[in-house]
Parts: sequence; C-alpha cells; structure tokens
Amino acid sequence: MGWQDRPYYRDRSDSTSNPLMWALMGSVPLFTAFAIRVRAHASLVILIVLVLLFGLGQGFTWQDRILSMGVLFTIVLLHEFGHCFAARAVGGEAKDIVMHPLGGLAMASAPRHAWPQFVTVAGGPAVNVVICILCGAILWATSGWVPWNPFRFVPAGNFHSWLDVWRYAYWIYQVSWMLLIFNLLPVFPLDGGQMLQTILWPKFGYYRSMLFATTTGMVGAVVMAAVGLATGALLLLFIAISGFMTCMGMRRQLLAAGPYGSEDEADYSAAYDTGMPKRKRLSKWRAKRAVKRAVADRDEQQRIDAILAKVSANGMNSLTWVEKRALRKATEHQRAADMAMKRRGL
Repeated sequence: MGWQDRPYYRDRSDSTSNPLMWALMGSVPLFTAFAIRVRAHASLVILIVLVLLFGLGQGFTWQDRILSMGVLFTIVLLHEFGHCFAARAVGGEAKDIVMHPLGGLAMASAPRHAWPQFVTVAGGPAVNVVICILCGAILWATSGWVPWNPFRFVPAGNFHSWLDVWRYAYWIYQVSWMLLIFNLLPVFPLDGGQMLQTILWPKFGYYRSMLFATTTGMVGAVVMAAVGLATGALLLLFIAISGFMTCMGMRRQLLAAGPYGSEDEADYSAAYDTGMPKRKRLSKWRAKRAVKRAVADRDEQQRIDAILAKVSANGMNSLTWVEKRALRKATEHQRAADMAMKRRGL
C-alpha cells in the first residue's frame, strides 16, 4: 500500500510537551472551515500579545493595536485560503492552515507539475490583489488619496469611532499591500520565490530549478537580514533567519537525494526488473546506462529503507516533504512493477 494508506501517516498527534519547543514550533487550534483546519502558530500568538501590551510605536492608540491585529489575522487567513482554493481548483487537496505573523502556511497539496504548483502559489497573492483593489477604491472615493509606499505605515489620524469605514479601509489596504509586495519578492520560500521556481521548472527541471531557488533564497535572506540589522527591524531579521535555514535545509535534502530522488521527469521504472527480454550484446553506452540505473536503484532502496526506519522511530510527521515525496514515488513505481509482473503471470 502507498504511504498515504499507512497508519503512521494518519497519526498526526502532536507529541510536543516542552514549553520552549511549543513557543518555537507549537500551534493553537482555532476552527475548521471548508473542511480546512485552521491553527495559529505560537509566534503569531506571541506577536499579538506583545503588540497588545507594548503597542505599535509612537502615534498609535490602543484601538489601533486591536485593529491592526484583527486586520493582520484576517488578511493572512484569506491569503492562505487563496492557496487552498487554488490547489483544489487544479485537482489538489488542502486540509490545514497554520497562521504566521507575515504569511501563514497552507498545507495544500497540488499535482507535482509546474502549472498546478504555480496556480496554487499565485492563489494567495491574488487574494491580496483583490483586497487592495477594493480597499484602494474606497480610499480614493472617500478621500481622493491612496498610499503607494507599502512600507511607510503611518497612523491614520485620531481614532474617532469603531464604525469609521475609511479607517478600516486604510488599515486593510496598507497591511494587504505590504504583505503582497513582501511576498512577491523573488526570495524562496516566499511566494515570489516559489513562483520563480515553477517558472523555471519546465525548462530546467524540478531539481535544478529548486537548487537555483534555494540558493537565491539564501542570498536574499542574507540581504534581508542585513536590512533588518541596519534598520532595527527585528521581525524582518527573524524572517530572514527562518528563510535562510529553510532554504539551506531544503538544499541539503535535494543534494542528498540527487536528481533521481527529486526530478518529476525522471523515470525510475527502468530501475526495476520487469522481466523484459534483453539483448545479448549492449553497446558501451547502454552498458554504462544499465550500471548507472542499477546503482541508482540500490541507492534509492537504501534511501527508502532509511526513511522507513525514521518513520518507525519517530512517526510520519518527522519526515520532510522531500522524504514523503520520495516514499510516495517509490511506492508507485514498485506498484507499477508488480502490476507488470502480474500481467505476465509471474
């Protein structure tokens, strides 16, 4: 059976009990909508508490603190639902959303091809575009002014009423505009970096496009960290460090797996013995190719054995996305080989 059918894949219980680990990796369950479970990452909970306690800066009232956190939560949530609905539109699945301070994480699984992946990633920024257009139109109609600088957030005048439509439109527009521009930076794993990877995928293949994306993501993270240090933007510095570690980890996994363990275009079925008759004599090129396939088959089997041992020891949640994907592909290829042998009556 496939890895999706195995009991350890269905076991998603959270075994984290250490408070420090919860602060770094934990989450709080919120609600379920459209068959999608929504959770808040611990970092978002901590950010909301800090903002409510210490404020946003000079010129912002306590009402602005509440408004800002409500707007941030709503926009990030709509952004992630955009990813989920886009994934479903191209034949994928979406079951979980984890809310983060600047861009959550949608557990959306789309078909592993360039176009479905591009649509899934673009679904989030598309929601921000719609929000900016609607709120920008309200701002222009009511005041004749629309702020174009997404990173120059100023207090929107004195607070008068919770029913001030212009104030809501300003906050929603500015936060959505800032998140849109930031997310479209071509720095992996931001949406812009992921979209760039899917654009390069058809021409260079998944493996090389991901290596390029993760490498440029590390460079971009270093630049963001430098900007964060220079401007005192600690949140930007935190995002840069997190992005750098993510890219470095994915790049190491890609290099460890190699093209045979990463490429969608690679045909692993040739590495299995299907019982087809072989020619008595092979050219040197064919002989080298056969040896290469045999070595790849052996390495792949060792990799799968290591993954299964990891699952047995720590559960399915301990696997990375690359490892889950390798396990799924190996299961599919073995199943195809079994079907071929069955047709031949073996």
